Amino acid sequence: MTTSDARARFDAWTDALVARIAVRPEVVGLVLLGSGAERARLDEWSDHDFYLVVEPDVAEHYRQDLSWLPEGPDIVLSPRETGHGLKVVLADGHVMEFAVASLEDVATFAAHHWRVVHDTGPLTAVIESIAARTAREIAGRPAPDLLRAAGLFCSLLLIGIGRARRGELVAASAHVRMYALGELLDLVGALVPADPAALRDGLDPRRRVEDTFGPLGARIGAALELPVEGCARELLDIAETAVAPLLPGWPVEGAAVVRRTLDG
Repeated sequence: MTTSDARARFDAWTDALVARIAVRPEVVGLVLLGSGAERARLDEWSDHDFYLVVEPDVAEHYRQDLSWLPEGPDIVLSPRETGHGLKVVLADGHVMEFAVASLEDVATFAAHHWRVVHDTGPLTAVIESIAARTAREIAGRPAPDLLRAAGLFCSLLLIGIGRARRGELVAASAHVRMYALGELLDLVGALVPADPAALRDGLDPRRRVEDTFGPLGARIGAALELPVEGCARELLDIAETAVAPLLPGWPVEGAAVVRRTLDG
């Protein structure tokens, strides 16, 4: 599927959704989030992420009765994820992640990238307010303790290597590919210059790493395809070449222990 075809399909589904809800007097509005708001990112894998804003007394009904969704492929999955939100999967593989909430509840949510596509009046102002608050919260986050992150990164790699050699490959993979990776991404995000043209995700540092950090991001992604110990070795190499020169106090001795263990 070409990008233009994917965007046309996405827009057609959005238009059908707006047409379904716009005639319902209890609906206050609809806000697209994520790639639905940043159209440059739309492709065939884009989900429909949105907030459906309704009157308070019908919100739970809308979460349980999904007949307001556009007609089309059957719903095959609709697990409740949060008090307000669901994930819905259609038979053609299309995914929706959404919350149904009152205007008062939506005012407590976060909004990073957003686009109001239906508004009976009050919604846009509320979304503008929460987007401004979200931006302040992102900007005001305390800087990560980088020496702590570096120490945890090395420790988690070492634990993962031990789990792998014990035969606990599931636990080993989690330590290396999830926990150690998370610390490395914090270090890279804080120290390595990002591509200024990249659409960086301010809410989830694991998103769009390849776009944000170019060849380094691609190298991190490729490392995750290796067997556990190979992945650990490559992540350590990445950290020692890309992070350590930028971090005074990098745990040289701790990293050396990890490397000796890998070589042993």
